[in-house]
Amino acid sequence: MAKSLESFKAGAAIDDIVEALNRDGGIIMLNLAPPELMDEVYDELLANTSEHDREAGGDILWPAGNKTIGGLAGISPTYVERLVLHPKMLEIADAILKPHDPMSPRPPGVDVPEADNVWPYTSFRRMEVVEDGDGGQQLRAHGTGDEGPYCHHYNLGATVMLEVGRGSKNQCLHRETTIYQPWVAHLPQIHEFILSVNWAGSEFRSDNGATRVVPGSNHWPEDRIAQPNEVVDAEMPKGSAVVWLSRALHGAGASELDEGRRAFFASYVADWARQEENQYIAVPPDVAAKLSYEGQRIIGYRCGPSLGWVKGRDQENLLRDGTSSPL
Repeated sequence: MAKSLESFKAGAAIDDIVEALNRDGGIIMLNLAPPELMDEVYDELLANTSEHDREAGGDILWPAGNKTIGGLAGISPTYVERLVLHPKMLEIADAILKPHDPMSPRPPGVDVPEADNVWPYTSFRRMEVVEDGDGGQQLRAHGTGDEGPYCHHYNLGATVMLEVGRGSKNQCLHRETTIYQPWVAHLPQIHEFILSVNWAGSEFRSDNGATRVVPGSNHWPEDRIAQPNEVVDAEMPKGSAVVWLSRALHGAGASELDEGRRAFFASYVADWARQEENQYIAVPPDVAAKLSYEGQRIIGYRCGPSLGWVKGRDQENLLRDGTSSPL
């Protein structure tokens, strides 16, 4: 019998959460949001989509009988402001992805990282300018090491509402890193660059399609196949969240009930990796302009030292005028 995922309350120490995540690959955060907030997000999604928009594909990753909605950040401001930017989720993402510029609210007395807005951003990128002995210069980069940072910042990777329907099959177990292979090899020892979460829009149970996770699979070689007795169901109340690392095997469960279950998915991805969902089509500038400053930034309307810049725009928020580009 597989071990269950460890559960935490909202006030749990971040060190304990990170220890469990790194050990098992997944955790459950209990009652992180009020149940009525889940209904508010769902109502916004229904009000801005049609039944056709909610049709699922019918392949191994999206089994027939399920319903999905994508582009959540562009159609539910509540999803962005209350779930994606939930302080506890940002605290966990900061601790796992180790960005140069953390997103979670900082306690009083904790300094904001010093701005690094002068090309070539040598302090963050661990670069130095080396003389070549003939009057020329060359940039030389150094690794950041285990202490980080692993990225300059992180962005919203993908957003999906998934409703598991009656008679649907188990979703194929998979890892988030799969979408980056073979370009990013599956190596358990490399630093995490994706963190994923499923918010329970309804109660999650074994009989209604709760997310399945394989504890410890974040440490496995890629060719190891999970056996049925190694898979656990992330059972949790509405308003809770199951969180997992990019190399942890996971997938939606099957439902034996008419109502199934509902989840609001989000992933956080290092700024140097392409976002799985194109957020700039899903959330075009005129829509993003209606979100909070932090909402705009988490979607990706900002740039790092040299990735994603737009000449004449502010590095910290590309929807604003500024001088962030190296040109």
